[in-house]
Amino acid sequence: METTVTEVAGDPPVTVLAICGAVDAGPEGLGQLNGVLDGLIDEGALHLVVDLTDAEFLVSRALGQLLTTAVRLRSRGGDMAIAGATGSVAASVLMVGVGAMVQLCETVEDAVAALTTR
Repeated sequence: METTVTEVAGDPPVTVLAICGAVDAGPEGLGQLNGVLDGLIDEGALHLVVDLTDAEFLVSRALGQLLTTAVRLRSRGGDMAIAGATGSVAASVLMVGVGAMVQLCETVEDAVAALTTR
């Protein structure tokens, strides 16, 4: 798994976390994802888009971690959206019920707009 973090200026500013590859249960998968998400929150990110456009697989515990992150962001006055999930990743996101708690968007641009136009 590889991750890229970018910031989108705006009111409010939005952090975009792009995930590329597979997020498995190992230290370079779930362990790394947990560290990145915790680090973003510790650095003050409040509005987060998780870009799954290039994600190939997410273990169910990774989806659980995304939900936990959404709850943590909301408790601080922020929010989270997921963008670009397709194929088996989208099926996993829907099957676990992530879409009931986190807004799902087709593109990063749509997700950023969703977080900034509330």
